[in-house]
Amino acid sequence: MNARTWNILYLMFIGILTQSFSADAGGTLDYSKAMKTLKTLTDREHIRMTRTTLITELFEGIVGRSQPYIDRFKEVLFVERDEVARENFNVSQECLDDAKQVIIGLERREYWAMQMLDAMAKPPSDILSGNIYWTGGYEECLAVEGTVYVNITSDTGPQYQIHARQCLGSLQLGKLGLQLGFCIPKRCSVEDADRLVNTAFSVFSNTLRINGMVCPEVETEYDTKAIVSLLICSIIGLMMVIGTGYDVIVLRGRQFKGENKVSPNVVTKVDNTGDSLNESTSLLNKAKTIKVKEKDQGTLVKVLMSFSVMSNGERILSTAQAQGSLTALNGMRFLSISWVIIGHCFLFGLISPTINPLRYSDKVYHLWTFQAIANAFVSVDTFFTMSGLLLAYLFMKDIKKNGKMNWPLFYFHRFWRLTPIYMLVLMIDANLTKYMGGDGGPAWPKDGIESYCETRWWTNLLYINNLFSMEKMCMAWSWYLSNDMQFFVISPLLLVPLYRKKFAGLAVCVVALFASLLTTGILSTHNKWIVTTFLPGTSMDETMSYQDGYYSKPWCRISPYIIGIMTGFALQECECKFKINKWLNLLCWLIAAGVACSVLYGLYGVMTGSTISVPVASFYNTVNRAAWGACVCWVIFACATGNGGFVNTLLSWKAFVPLSRLSYAAYLIHLVFISVINSTAQYPIYSTIINQVVFFLGILVLTFLASFVVSLAFESPMMGLEKVVFRRKR
Repeated sequence: MNARTWNILYLMFIGILTQSFSADAGGTLDYSKAMKTLKTLTDREHIRMTRTTLITELFEGIVGRSQPYIDRFKEVLFVERDEVARENFNVSQECLDDAKQVIIGLERREYWAMQMLDAMAKPPSDILSGNIYWTGGYEECLAVEGTVYVNITSDTGPQYQIHARQCLGSLQLGKLGLQLGFCIPKRCSVEDADRLVNTAFSVFSNTLRINGMVCPEVETEYDTKAIVSLLICSIIGLMMVIGTGYDVIVLRGRQFKGENKVSPNVVTKVDNTGDSLNESTSLLNKAKTIKVKEKDQGTLVKVLMSFSVMSNGERILSTAQAQGSLTALNGMRFLSISWVIIGHCFLFGLISPTINPLRYSDKVYHLWTFQAIANAFVSVDTFFTMSGLLLAYLFMKDIKKNGKMNWPLFYFHRFWRLTPIYMLVLMIDANLTKYMGGDGGPAWPKDGIESYCETRWWTNLLYINNLFSMEKMCMAWSWYLSNDMQFFVISPLLLVPLYRKKFAGLAVCVVALFASLLTTGILSTHNKWIVTTFLPGTSMDETMSYQDGYYSKPWCRISPYIIGIMTGFALQECECKFKINKWLNLLCWLIAAGVACSVLYGLYGVMTGSTISVPVASFYNTVNRAAWGACVCWVIFACATGNGGFVNTLLSWKAFVPLSRLSYAAYLIHLVFISVINSTAQYPIYSTIINQVVFFLGILVLTFLASFVVSLAFESPMMGLEKVVFRRKR
C-alpha cells in the first residue's frame, strides 16, 4: 500500500477518533474540543508513531498466526544443500538470498517485508460470484524498497537495496482456476518465481501447485522497431509543422495583408465540401472545392500543403457537403461506430477480471434491453451495407457521366485511401503500445497488446488476414477491413452487369445473394455453429469455430453488401425521387422496424437459458445479416427519396458530418485504447451497468479526439498526396 493510501486511511481514522473524543454526554459534538483533538492527532510525530503502531499491531496478528508456516518455509530456504539438491531446487543464488532476506525481515517485523506480505494475494469476498482474480497489491509490491546487509544473520558487511516485482500464477482447485498475485524479490526470474512459490506451497500441501507463472513488466528500452516507428511519426509531425507554418505564414498571411494576386495557377485547394474520409465512401467521389489562389511554387509546396493542419482541420470539421450527397449516412456512420465501441466496451467488461462476473453477467443477460448490446455485431453489417450502397450509387453516377471506368485507378484509389492510415495505426499498435503501460498491471503483457503482428502483418497489408484464424490475427478487429476490400475487389462482377443490362445485372446480384445464403446455411448446419459469441456456457472450441468459419469469412458476410449494391443502383436509377403513399410508407417502416427488432432481440430466450436447435441456429445465421442489411437499406432509401421524415432529419444533422469523417480512424484505434486500459488495471473492478456506460462514454470521447489527430497526421495528408501525384500526371 503506497503512502497516499496510508494517509487517506489515517485521515479517516482521525475523523472517527475526533468525533468520538469530542462529543459530550448527550452526543452533541463540541467543535472547540474537536479542533484541539484534531490538532493533537495531526502532530507530525504523532502521525508517524500512530501509523507505525497501527501497522505493527495489524501485522503482529497476521504474521503471528502465519509463523509456523514461515518457520517451515525458512527451514526449506536456509537448509544447506549439496550439489545435487541445489540442482533440483534450481533457484538462482540472487533470488534465494533475497528470499532469505524477506523471511528474516518478517521475523523482525521490518516494514518493507510486511509490505511484501501485504501485497500477496488473499481470499476476498464474492468468490461465489466468480471473484477468482486475487491479484494482490501490484503497486504496493513495486514500491517495496528495503535496505539489508549481505550477511543476513549478523547484519554485517555491505548493504544493498532489495526491491520486488509482482507475479501472477494460476491455482487449479477442481474446476475453479484462481489467479493469484505474489510479491517476489525483483532479482528472481520468472522461473525462479515459479519454483520459489511452489516450494512455499509445498509447506501447506503436496498437491497444490501454481501454473502459468508470469511476471508483468513494462518495457522501458526502445527496440529498433520502436525507434523506426517513432522516427516515422516524427517525420510526419515535422511535415505537419512545416506545412502548417507555410499555410499560415505565407498563404494566409499574404491573403490577410491583401498581397495575394489572382493567378491562373492554383497551388492549393481547401475542400470545404468535406471529402468523406471514410472507408465506406466510394473512391469515385469528386467533391467541389473552394480555391485558395497562390502562384504555383511547385510540387514541393503542394506536398507540404497536404500536411497543413489548418487546411486539413477545416476539411474535417466542415459541415458542408457535396451536391447530391446521401446526408443520412453521416448520422448512420457515427451511430454505427458508437454502437461498435459500446459493444466492445461491454464485451471487455464481461471477459476482463471483475469482482462479480457471474452475478453481473446473469443480471445483464436477463435484461431484454441488453440484447441491443449483445447483438452489436450487426453494426458491422450496417457498414457493409453502406459500403456496397455508396459504391454502386457513385459508380453508376460516374460511369454514366464519363462513359467508361479507369479500372487501375479504381482499385488503386481504394487501396490508397484505406491502407496508409491502417498500416500506420498497425505500426503504432504493434511496436509502441508495449511502452504505454505506465506502471503496468498484473495482466499487462510485456510484448504489448499485439503479439502476432511481427509474423502476420503482411496478411493485413494484403487484406487477407480474415482467411486465417482470428486467434492469432494481428489487430483482430481488422477482419472487417479485409472483408470490405475483398467485396470491393469483386464488385465489378456485379456493377458492370447492372450498368449494361439492369435486369440481367439484378439477376446476377440475386444469384450471388442466394449463393452466399445457401453456403452459410450448409456450413452452419454441418459445423453446428452457435448463433453468437455472447452465448453463456459456450466452449472455446465452439467460439473459435464460429469466428473462424463464419464470423470473419467473406462468403458468409457478403449478403448485406450485395443488398446495398442493389439499393444504391435503385437510388441512382430513380435519381433519389420516389414518392410513396404515406400509408404504404408507414407499413414499410413498420415492417423494417419489426424485422430489425427480430434480429436484435430474437436471441433473448437463447441468452437466458433456452436451448436452440441446429436447424433454427442455422436459419438465424443464414438470414439475420441479410435481413438487417435490408432494413438498413430501407432507412437509407426512404431518407434519400424524401420518405424518411424525422428519421432523416435526425440522421442528417450537420453535427454528424465531421464525426462521420472520423469513423474510419475511430474504428482502427478504439480497441487499442480499450485493450491498454484493461491490461493496466491493477485490481478487478466491481462491474455495474453504470460503470460500463461511463467507461464507454470516456472511450468514445477519447477515441474521437484521438481520431481527429490521427486523421490530421495520417489520413488527410495521404489523400492530399494522391491528388498531387495524379494532377501532375494529367
